[in-house]
Formats: sequence, C-alpha cells, structure tokens
Amino acid sequence: MSTITLRSTKGSPLTNNEVDTNFTNLNTDKYESGNNAAFGTLDASGLASLDAGIDVNGSLFTVDTSGNTATVNLTSTGDHTASITAAVTAAGTDQSGATALTKTFNVVTTATTDQGVKLPTAAAGLWYNVVNGTTVNVKIYPNTSGTINGGTANAAIDLPAGATAQLIGTTSTNWNTMVETVIYDSSGTRLN
Repeated sequence: MSTITLRSTKGSPLTNNEVDTNFTNLNTDKYESGNNAAFGTLDASGLASLDAGIDVNGSLFTVDTSGNTATVNLTSTGDHTASITAAVTAAGTDQSGATALTKTFNVVTTATTDQGVKLPTAAAGLWYNVVNGTTVNVKIYPNTSGTINGGTANAAIDLPAGATAQLIGTTSTNWNTMVETVIYDSSGTRLN
C-alpha cells in the first residue's frame, strides 16, 4: 500500500514536495498489466463470517473454518502461459531412474534408446505435454503406483521420435493420453 501524506492528518496544507512524493508513491505502487499481482494469503482461521461464501464473477466460493473449499467452476479468458522445460534429458531404463518432469510443457532433447521421463502424481484435470525432439523412442512413466491409459501400474508408454504426447490426469493415479492425429503424404512424409 502506498504511503500518502494527508492534509487532514498533517493539520496544514501540503508542500509541493509532499504532493510530489504522494504522486511518486502512487505511481511506484500501482498495478500494471502484465505484473504478477499479489493480494495476500487467504487464511482459514476466523472465516466463520464467510460461511455464506464469496461471489466470484457469479460463482460461489465458500471456505469453512477448517479451510475446506467448495468446488467452483471458474471461467478464465485471455492467454495462459504454461511452464516449460525446453531441454529435458531423459535418463534411466526404468521408472526409478527416469527423469522427473516438473513443468507443464516438456521438450526431451537428449536421450538414448529406452531412456525415459516420469510424470508427477496424477490429479484429475492436471495436464502435461511431452515432446520427443530426439531420434529415438522415449519412455513416459507414471509416478510410483500410477497408470497410463488404465494400464499396468508403473508401466511406461513409448513416445516415438518426433512425436508429442498430451497426458490428462483423470484420477489421483491415472493419466490418459490424448491421441494426436498424424497426416502423411503418399511418400510417407509427415505433413503436420
């Protein structure tokens, strides 16, 4: 919050310097488009008065005194920037040795045959993209005890060289792959 000298608090008219300082403080502390706005931390303690909820653009958001929140459907518009790791090195030949993915969008640029990457723990609605920018197949593993496409726990899927996989968490243990449509011409050259 900006520090402002008020005439009513001071008890006399502001000097030119005090007026200029007020404007400088307001200008320095203002929100500008593109800034990461921080509005503080919502703490569940003492929220009994919010039992009726808060209206957020027509959706009711409620927090009880234990910090539990109700499911809310929010609509977001505009651009969304996903986190990215543009140079992932695949590793290991099993789930325990695979490189853990930590970003939403991952480009594997280094791998040898049968090396892999490992997804985080699945959650419904969580999505990850993996691009295989290498010349070999890369294995994608679920997190420990997880599955991909409802398959065997801890089993990997193969991501061919040059291919992309989008994986969507459907439960707390399962990832489903979104099928990419690949178009080839009559000579076998990939067109998309």
